[in-house]
Amino acid sequence: MRSLILVSALMTACGPKPDLDTAPTWALNWAEVTPTADGIEGFQVWELFVDGWERKHDGDFFKCRVLQELSGTVTECPLTGVPTCYAAYDIELTVAFDDPAIDCPEALSSEAGWDGPPWLAIGALPGELEPDSPHDEFVLGWYIGYEDGTRLPHGYAYPETLDDGGEPAGIGWIDDTSYILWPGYVWEL
Repeated sequence: MRSLILVSALMTACGPKPDLDTAPTWALNWAEVTPTADGIEGFQVWELFVDGWERKHDGDFFKCRVLQELSGTVTECPLTGVPTCYAAYDIELTVAFDDPAIDCPEALSSEAGWDGPPWLAIGALPGELEPDSPHDEFVLGWYIGYEDGTRLPHGYAYPETLDDGGEPAGIGWIDDTSYILWPGYVWEL
């Protein structure tokens, strides 16, 4: 078994490098947000990858990132599509062109094409995402929605302090607490 692993590692190390000059074929988005009594603020990051990433999920396939400022106002939780809805927001996303974290070529980072879903909600974690939850406790579900009323589970919402080994302020979706929204799904471009 050990030789099989060694051969596999050598093949990976000696294999062809991805062509980062090609168009991206995969994207994932994550966000850092802080809810308040009347809205939500933060940023969203799109990370783009070239062909081959879907097989390895390796950083060698990373092409570039686009950063968006995220702001939103509280709206009513939907009657369906978000189990145990804690909060819902009409959101606006704006590409933060002056941020040095943006390293995509202008053709990829221009405002067009980065509108994104105009709605997000936080609710119970969908069952299909539970096995891959980034933390054992305090994890909620992140949902996205479109103008046609479509509501989809998209990932995880958890207090940022968990990533540093800290204790959250409490259970649930708490105003003035910084949260990470981490994807459970990726986008094929």
